Amino acid sequence: MVPDISNDTLLEDAPLSETDTETETAAEIPQGSALLKLPIEVFQTITWHMDVGTFFASLLTCQHFYAAAQSKPTLFRHINSTPGLRLGLDDLSNADLLLRFRKRAAESGCAAGVLSDVTRFSSASRTPVSHAVFSPATPSEPGSIAQLVTVHEGSIIQIYDLGKHHVRHKTELRIEPSKDEPGYRMDIVKMAISSGSRDLAVLYRSWYDVRDTCVGPFEPGSFNDPTYKLVTFHRVSAKTKGYFYCSTQQEKRDINNSEEEEEPVGLALASNGNACIAWKHPARQSETEIWLVGRDHKLMEACGYDPNPDVLKISDPPGLPASRYKERLIFNVQFVDNNSKLNFYKPGNPVHSWFTPTCNPSESACAPIFANNAYINNENIEHHLEEFAIGMPFHGSHSYNITVDWSTTPVCQMSYLALGMSRNRRDWSNHPDVFVVQADTTVSTAHCDHGIDLEGGRKLLAWKALALLAGYREGTSSLGTVVAVSPDGSRIAAATWSRVLVWSFSPRLLHQGELQHYFPVRDYNSRKGFGRLRPTLLSSEGVVHSMLWTNEIQLYATTDQGLVKWDMGHMSEGEREGLSLAYDAWPDTAVAAPVTTRAQQRRPVPVR
Repeated sequence: MVPDISNDTLLEDAPLSETDTETETAAEIPQGSALLKLPIEVFQTITWHMDVGTFFASLLTCQHFYAAAQSKPTLFRHINSTPGLRLGLDDLSNADLLLRFRKRAAESGCAAGVLSDVTRFSSASRTPVSHAVFSPATPSEPGSIAQLVTVHEGSIIQIYDLGKHHVRHKTELRIEPSKDEPGYRMDIVKMAISSGSRDLAVLYRSWYDVRDTCVGPFEPGSFNDPTYKLVTFHRVSAKTKGYFYCSTQQEKRDINNSEEEEEPVGLALASNGNACIAWKHPARQSETEIWLVGRDHKLMEACGYDPNPDVLKISDPPGLPASRYKERLIFNVQFVDNNSKLNFYKPGNPVHSWFTPTCNPSESACAPIFANNAYINNENIEHHLEEFAIGMPFHGSHSYNITVDWSTTPVCQMSYLALGMSRNRRDWSNHPDVFVVQADTTVSTAHCDHGIDLEGGRKLLAWKALALLAGYREGTSSLGTVVAVSPDGSRIAAATWSRVLVWSFSPRLLHQGELQHYFPVRDYNSRKGFGRLRPTLLSSEGVVHSMLWTNEIQLYATTDQGLVKWDMGHMSEGEREGLSLAYDAWPDTAVAAPVTTRAQQRRPVPVR
């Protein structure tokens, strides 16, 4: 039932002046429109029945909706429909309550698909930006900025800084051809960034171009099988320039693959220089070959070239029962836990399916491959466990000097949040349920280093579900589902083809465990003990290949249309802008200067 919405009880703090609507409504609603002549009680009834996102967007539509929104029953209705604590709100005035709602709605991403500012950068070359890779900022380095690494004309590497207000062209890298490569053409097939050192690994293939030789195209020797080489660009530092890449600081290793038809589908680089390559043969549909390629430190320091690096092929050890051999189709690999482990991902899967301890590539045998399994009592029923795959933790919390019953000395508690994907598919759509899961561990305060090791938190075994990501769908294309988590863990984005969903929440409040006070009543399951997060659908800007959050409000994505940025800040108004990486990216010599208008914020000021 709709409560009494008379003007006396709901708008006591929000009088409507005669001049408020003259300039505010001119851009959105034509003056003299019949809508503006409706009584204020009608606007209050409309805002009462709106969903949260529409109500939040209506505040920017006209002053009539803004005035009608300053109603405590209406504000409480919409505040209670968004995640967040609801204690202590009864004593707030209408204006303060509206301010609290606007802040909470912005943090929850309400109406982000409409209000987000979208900037599209077209590719700077014929090479699609979808082949590019993101390099996230390093939190331990002050002033560190996320970067985009793209391929230009097949063999030239362009690096861009992804700043808060601009995209800056940082540097250009060129692969130096080897002595045995005169007349060869190069084609970059894979790139990877080391999570520790942020070194850049480039896997390319080279071959003779028959147009550059005198041999006829149909004569023997006119075609040559491509050869693969792995180049590593080291990230160096200088006092005047900080950290940067340089074409002269590169190492090269030959990758000798006897299988001519195999294609590289995955590449990862460790901070110690070792690399992992996943190969796929077209005749073996459900099998991938994994190589661990070593780095000879002495040889690289001497000449920077290794024609025959150590290679260890990772596979199941011989002698296992037939039931334990697993068919693996792996398209992505990742070094984690200080390069001590390798995670293996299925095509388009955001949570790794297997992992193995990292061995020395010079060894003759590899370590066994383990399945990424965990068991969670998701139904809150005794002896009812569901099988989950737990991803790497994305957020951690540290509590100091906690007193517990089982210890006479204070302890420190570390709590970790991660994505958990259920392997039990009971939905008619056959899509997996994905949760935000939590695991806790304690250590004596006297022996605690008071640090959060996120990757080490994956070693924990006891996990529990906190929040269901409602609307999550598993991609059925070769791209699968592309997932990105913001640096502070407050937003998760998932893209299936061109559909991008964003879930927003407070990791700090999830760690506290009082979920019944955080989730709205309709989204909290008291029997199972977890809540439901509702997503926001962003505007479709192309087929998404990769994504990266540079902060909590800006999401970058590489698509078939170019580079896209969604800005979900509280000052966003749904602007759309089309730019080009070739012409509109700031040059490296440009500096930021004070601006007076929004249109000037993206204009570089060159150094004279």
